[in-house]
Amino acid sequence: MTQPKSSSSEFATIDSAIHSAIQDVAVGPDRGRNISMDHAALVMQGILDDAVDPVQAAVLLIALRMKRESEQEMRGLTKAAQLRVKTQTVNTSHLITLVDPFDGYSRTLSVSAFIPALLAACGYPSVIHGVESVGPKFGVTVRQVLSSNPKFEVDFEEAAKQIESHGWAYLDQSDYLPELHNLIPLRNRIIKRTALTTFERVLAPIVTTGSNHLALGYVHKAYPEIYAGIAQQAGFDFIHLHKGVEGGLMIAAHKPFARYSADLRNKDVRLIKQQHGVDEHASPLRKLDSTLSVGEQARLCYQQGVDTLGGLEGPGRDALLASCANILSSVVSGLDYAQAVEKARLEIDNGSALEYFNAALKP
Repeated sequence: MTQPKSSSSEFATIDSAIHSAIQDVAVGPDRGRNISMDHAALVMQGILDDAVDPVQAAVLLIALRMKRESEQEMRGLTKAAQLRVKTQTVNTSHLITLVDPFDGYSRTLSVSAFIPALLAACGYPSVIHGVESVGPKFGVTVRQVLSSNPKFEVDFEEAAKQIESHGWAYLDQSDYLPELHNLIPLRNRIIKRTALTTFERVLAPIVTTGSNHLALGYVHKAYPEIYAGIAQQAGFDFIHLHKGVEGGLMIAAHKPFARYSADLRNKDVRLIKQQHGVDEHASPLRKLDSTLSVGEQARLCYQQGVDTLGGLEGPGRDALLASCANILSSVVSGLDYAQAVEKARLEIDNGSALEYFNAALKP
């Protein structure tokens, strides 16, 4: 595979840029050529502007994935998207951006939607973002779980105030980057995951004047380095990754897991790995009933989450404590995992976590 040879200044039109990109990338087995960061950003701008034929956009995205996107290509795609994000700023000492896979959970009863409220109760404001539904999994998403309660509403304009007042908010891609959200029908027709699935998770719709942290899960071992590079491109100060359930924020406490952290303020990103053992007292995660509709599954996730914040013992509590503690002990210097579990447990048991969750609901 050859090094990139193109720059955005070479192209007079978006048509010539996309044509050149496809010519370079979609060559054949082990023969695809990388394009430059600027070239990748240019074609992504064209795709977001709906200035690229959908067939050509699909060919390029599939060819990039088949070739395996280079770091510079991923940075270029991310740069173009982040420049379009409608961004709000909060005045907090730190902010944790939480991201699940946008296509949701298809096997596990998720507690991800309740992590922000528990973090807020522990004194760490956070924002979680996503979409209603997207392929290839079309699983249960955070948006669907929260929307199971008719008192929950997504209010993009009020999100910053919500974080400053009660510590957490949900943002939908349809509000902060509608151009990318408009590509969902195309993505569903492509069927397989593309670079969009990767870089949409590191975008920053809300930033703080303090330290900006990104926390997310992954599945494949190559992704910590990929996510670290594009999270730096998107402007985050720190990244915290772990091998999560279905690639998400949830930790299966009854199994060992690996996690990575990096200070993205340094030009040369260095990931620090930690290995965590098994919590022998933790329960296995509950499985989703595949005979139920996604809406019914989402309502079960919501009920489990509310019951867990209300003090119910069981798999939901174990998963929520482990997931929250993993993030807290990554973000907070000097706080180890066991201490973070106890801190989160206290905020559930004293009713604070449920209060923070309910504060986001309409009266």
